[in-house]
Order: sequence, then structure tokens, then C-alpha cells
Amino acid sequence: MKKSITYQSRFSFMESVVSIRKSMSMSVMRLGVTLSNWFSLIMEERINPMQSLRVFHLVIACLFAVMPASMPLVLRLLFIAWFGVTVFQLRQEEKDV
Repeated sequence: MKKSITYQSRFSFMESVVSIRKSMSMSVMRLGVTLSNWFSLIMEERINPMQSLRVFHLVIACLFAVMPASMPLVLRLLFIAWFGVTVFQLRQEEKDV
């Protein structure tokens, strides 16, 4: 009776990791374009996917800075700083255009 052993090489594991990473990257890019189109409809002007990502960051930072009442002060200050940096980045992009 002959025994056979199957061996999965490390290379095929790395190929699958790269494949998963590429598919996730494409999904995020698709989401960015969808958000960009949606924000463009709301704002009635064309915005690019990077701007839509920054607007999304702005909304998330604002929600986390304002909403949870039991959040530690340091964490709340970090979210407020994130909000400020995002506003600054959006204003810089507006001046460049």
C-alpha cells in the first residue's frame, strides 16, 4: 500500500495572501468611487475619491469626538485632532484647485 503526502508550499500561501490583498484593495477602491459619486450628488459638484475619503474621515471623527459620553478625555482629544487635520487637508485641497 502506497502512502501519498500532500505538501502545500509556502509560495502558494503567499500567492493567496497577495490575491486576497488585491481583491480587498479593489473593493475599497470601488467603495471610494461609489462614495465619491454619492457625495457629488449631495454637494452638487464633482469631487474625487480622495476628497470623498476625507469627507468620510471627517464624519467619522466628528461622530467619535462628540457622541460617546463615557470616552476618556485623551481619546476624545485624539478624535478632535483627527477632525482638525482632516478639515485642514480639505481646505488645502480646495485652495490648490
